[in-house]
Amino acid sequence: MLTAAPEGYDRPALLGPADLPLAPVLHARDGLHGIVADAGGDHRLWFPQGPARIRLAILVPLDEDLMVRLNGIRRFHRLLTGRPVRPIPSLQALSASERQRAIQMLRAWDGAASGASRRDIAGVLFRSDFSGLSAAEWKSASERRQLARILAEARAMVGGEYLTLLRGGLRQR
Repeated sequence: MLTAAPEGYDRPALLGPADLPLAPVLHARDGLHGIVADAGGDHRLWFPQGPARIRLAILVPLDEDLMVRLNGIRRFHRLLTGRPVRPIPSLQALSASERQRAIQMLRAWDGAASGASRRDIAGVLFRSDFSGLSAAEWKSASERRQLARILAEARAMVGGEYLTLLRGGLRQR
């Protein structure tokens, strides 16, 4: 989270989202969100003050994820100062299958949040048409059970478990 430095900190240069190569940029109620692409791992930034140019400071919650956050801050600082950016530690990087599972969870969650039926969500995720199945066939379909597991994982991720991805804990389940 990039926010304004407290009064008395005049050394940081004035900087705002427009000064960074952010893509995509999302203007939300809680500020501006964007990603700075980096071959070693993207930098996800949040500007609660929106697009204003300010003397930047980084707000760091003191929680169990402090070391992960500090690593991200170090990487971002290296990017800002033109030094080589080290890749995200391998423990924090997702494998291809973990990335695919996370994508499935997000797609399923988005579908459910937008009011799509579970059959429709399963149709999109598994590239099949389940509309012609009887209620008994749908109830016994393996895809229905698989979708239920995906939605349960998505619910947990949205509830805060997503931080396990940053800690490298996904492989340990």
